[in-house]
Amino acid sequence: MGLDVRHLTYVYNPGTPFETKAVDDVSFEVHDGEFIGIIGHTGSGKSTLIQHFNALIEPTSGSVLVDGEDIFASKSRAALRRRVGLVFQYPEYQLFEETVLKDVCFGPKNMGKAEGECASAAREALRLVGLNEDTWEKSPFELSGGQQRRAALAGVLAMQPEVLILDEPAAGLDPSGRKEILDIIKRIHLKGTTVIMVSHSMDDVARLCGRIIVMEKGRKAMDGTPAEVFSRVEELEKMGLKPPSAALLAKRLKARGTDIDDSVYTLAGLIDELKNKLGGIKQGA
Repeated sequence: MGLDVRHLTYVYNPGTPFETKAVDDVSFEVHDGEFIGIIGHTGSGKSTLIQHFNALIEPTSGSVLVDGEDIFASKSRAALRRRVGLVFQYPEYQLFEETVLKDVCFGPKNMGKAEGECASAAREALRLVGLNEDTWEKSPFELSGGQQRRAALAGVLAMQPEVLILDEPAAGLDPSGRKEILDIIKRIHLKGTTVIMVSHSMDDVARLCGRIIVMEKGRKAMDGTPAEVFSRVEELEKMGLKPPSAALLAKRLKARGTDIDDSVYTLAGLIDELKNKLGGIKQGA
């Protein structure tokens, strides 16, 4: 499914002294199967931007097209927005049903699916996020924080969206819970779902994403591969963004005279680069 953002602008409190342009003439295309990371300092417009993708808010100007159809002009807006699933930051706050299974069934039921279809879709989603069957009949409020995050994610996945949008999916989780939820998202992507993830963690984005969009003061400042974006260390730091640890270390080593590729941005890549350099030194000796 193609998602096309064209000259999108959103203004908060227009015509008042508090008028703020949160998104300013942003354009880009999302292609099937991509895993895109959206990064930027607090207030850069990331969360406002993604809320347009399934018509939660309407743009002041510009458009979002799903397979060439303007989601805001379409008579079948509800059908289009179901193809784009949005998981909010701290989505567990949205849990409300008596049991986990009922909560995950809510989305498919609201789409008009039969009870059996709802239950089947919910069970499949719960298995996908790794929630064991012994949790399905529990109240969602009896679960741990990490389990609640999985249940909330399952609620969106049960609607079988073609594009999954996540706003800080690992926020507030301990290191173990963080790794688990990000591994689940990686598996979802590998199964064919297009993923767009907003994150403050440059290391998470570097590890998972194949393309990165950098937002700065409501505008798209960069758009490229992780290697392309994270090679621009000084520019990112001026925006208040700390590049991945490996990219910073590579920069420092290079400043001290080590010949290191500027495109290194992951720990695994840095280790491989140093091994190659050390191997070349030994052969030369």
